[in-house]
Amino acid sequence: MSTAGCSSACKVTGKSSWPELMGTNVAKAVSVIQTENPSVHVKVLNMSKSIPLPVDCARVIVFVDDTNKVALPPVIC
Repeated sequence: MSTAGCSSACKVTGKSSWPELMGTNVAKAVSVIQTENPSVHVKVLNMSKSIPLPVDCARVIVFVDDTNKVALPPVIC
């Protein structure tokens, strides 16, 4: 699964990607995202899922692996 191009489709105030959260536990990642950009909501998806359409410029997609660790950099998408 790729999130390439997601945040570039949106004009966002505040932070729009969190590459530093790769490998982090999902609960901690969600907390960091909501603290750093309270104007977004977080959608957690397993790596086997697709990005839901349409693009939502207030939604951060967090892909996790089978151990609930962040598997791709979370981005607005």
